[in-house]
Amino acid sequence: MTDHLLANEVTCSCVSQGKMAILGSNGCFMGVDEEGDIVCKSKTAGPAEFVQVRSNLNREVDPLANVPLEERGGKVYDTEVNYVKKFQSFQDRKLRVNQDDRSHLKKAKRDGTLHEVMLDRREKMKADRYCK
Repeated sequence: MTDHLLANEVTCSCVSQGKMAILGSNGCFMGVDEEGDIVCKSKTAGPAEFVQVRSNLNREVDPLANVPLEERGGKVYDTEVNYVKKFQSFQDRKLRVNQDDRSHLKKAKRDGTLHEVMLDRREKMKADRYCK
């Protein structure tokens, strides 16, 4: 048994409009003939050449996939620091975070206006390259 693939063993899957067909090494699509044999003889993919691949493997879905990396810290203060690091243009290499009351940040996170409130806070500091 060899691990090397020969030219006639190479196939390619083609996906178009949500349907998949397998293209053989001879340039024809794989399908099933009248006797039930798998052959590559059709130059175009029709209903007889479309395949469905199914698996019983469970997909691992990241519950935080829609949450930006900067907001995955957990605490609102960490989120603000992450965004300040991302957008602040600091020449003296000192992080400038607004020291005002942060209680309204938690309320803004619940209301869905966190980014606007953080932008306003960075604007007051005038340390952000997008707020000047």
